[in-house]
Amino acid sequence: MAKYKLEEISPKDVQFNRQNPRGESPEEIQNDKTFEQLKDSVAQFGVLVPIVVHEAKTKGRKKYILVDGERRLRAAIVTNRSEIPAHIATSEDKMGELVQAFHIHMLRKQWKPVAIALAFKRIRIELKKKEKGKSDKELLRELRARTGCTNKQLEDLQRAVHYDAQVLKDVNAGKIQWSHLVQFEASFVEQLDQHYPELLKKLGKPEVRKVLVEKAQQKVIGATRDFIDNIMPIVQRAKTAREKKLAEALFEKFITMPDLPPEAVRLTYDKAFPPPKNQLELSEAIVKNCDLLNPMIEQIISAQIISFPKAAKELKKTMETLEKTVSRKLRQLTKVMG
Repeated sequence: MAKYKLEEISPKDVQFNRQNPRGESPEEIQNDKTFEQLKDSVAQFGVLVPIVVHEAKTKGRKKYILVDGERRLRAAIVTNRSEIPAHIATSEDKMGELVQAFHIHMLRKQWKPVAIALAFKRIRIELKKKEKGKSDKELLRELRARTGCTNKQLEDLQRAVHYDAQVLKDVNAGKIQWSHLVQFEASFVEQLDQHYPELLKKLGKPEVRKVLVEKAQQKVIGATRDFIDNIMPIVQRAKTAREKKLAEALFEKFITMPDLPPEAVRLTYDKAFPPPKNQLELSEAIVKNCDLLNPMIEQIISAQIISFPKAAKELKKTMETLEKTVSRKLRQLTKVMG
């Protein structure tokens, strides 16, 4: 159980944490315009929000190790503050310290997903050491209990941490989107692993991830929906041996040809195995008829229709059935589309 006590401490007694959750270097902090504003504030008013530290377990020059507040600490040092407020956190072990830091970072709405992913990665590594022999499902349950994340959050974090530090830095720099990493795994790597394991083994997961990142950086892969709209439909439709053989060949070509976009893969597959027309026609008919149905429903005035009890009852029953059907189909579509 984590405990905290608030004290005034010297900034010089605090050792910076090498694993900065934001992934920033000291130079990046110094060159940030907002850091200049923070220095001005600290020089005039002091550190208003306490930093968080824990006591160093090994003897050295510094008494404390920073958990949260690197920018405030650096601003205090630069402006020669003799003392600053600090929450001193205590925990039973390294795992506890990591979880403390993770929860602090999760509360920071301005922090990017990459910072959370890096903190999560350290917790996962430590948990694997501590809980040897546990299955992935058991580890997932343990991580959910310790971090308070939902299954969806954990799944996305676990997908993103497959990528190295440089890729995560590129996400922070806006060279590639966080959602790209999530969809690379969910809509491609995991699909190959499940449906075409031999192809994934042949290509190699690291190489596949490297190619996907390069394609996104070169804009060969555009929006993250490229995988949902062009790769997932092939995975779902390829059922026969012939269909699967072509799908596998196209997925291999997609990885081995740097300039081949996802849309070209789907168009080639559609040419050989056209999508079922009845589904396309049905979808178009629903969209068309909804354009007619919505205005009709909007014209219903509850206070007036109640004057016709039988009609009101039938209308209510029809709309309830429609609501159930639409809700069910919407859930199915959302699950498929991600």
